[in-house]
Amino acid sequence: MFCFYVVTWNVTCTYSQFLARKNPSCCVSLSSFYNETITSCPTCACGCQNKKNCVKSDSKFLNTPGAHTPKRDNDPLLQCTHHMCPIRVHWHVKLNYKDYWRVKIAITNFNYRMNYTLWTLAVQHPNLNNITQVFSFDYRPILPYVSINDTGMFYGMKFYNDLLMEAGPSGNVQSEVLLRKDQDTFTFKQGWAFPRKVYFNGEECMLPPPDTYPFLPNAAPVKLLNLTSLIFFLILLLVA
Repeated sequence: MFCFYVVTWNVTCTYSQFLARKNPSCCVSLSSFYNETITSCPTCACGCQNKKNCVKSDSKFLNTPGAHTPKRDNDPLLQCTHHMCPIRVHWHVKLNYKDYWRVKIAITNFNYRMNYTLWTLAVQHPNLNNITQVFSFDYRPILPYVSINDTGMFYGMKFYNDLLMEAGPSGNVQSEVLLRKDQDTFTFKQGWAFPRKVYFNGEECMLPPPDTYPFLPNAAPVKLLNLTSLIFFLILLLVA
């Protein structure tokens, strides 16, 4: 007598950036109108294994024939930077109005051998449900949950900026975004004005540590008031 056993199983495949790529392929830098400090991308955000083969922006090698030709193995030719990322996304809090605030988004390509065709930028931010106008990009909200609208996708306008050119003077695209304030939750404090997560072409970009974000300056009138009170108190002591 022979017995046969049949075993079945289900396999679920998911994408993991940490398994597919050792290092991120993009990073995020931050700045704001209320602070002179620019929070740059973390050092070696995308790994520094290409540091020996990077080239400076004024290198004569870039003028040699074939320097910009893509390789079969997609080996990048990166501009020398402290972060060594092919892509940098810069988020700048530009203006503050009574009922609105304005952000400038700039995407820069540091790879001399890569043009990004039909690029996409996904951003997670709690105020994206109040977008009023996007000036130089196309925009579409992403609604994984009907009740939550905090994620949106930016992409280039056809025949205008849907091609992100290789590194160099033309290797960047930028737009400004106007957002309406939610008076119940709006604040510039504690990094609220900056994105929670950023993805370029579906891959998550490395953000700076939260404690390095541009912070609001202390209120000058409060300091002045305290100083005036102290001087007045000292005068009273001298008179007495």
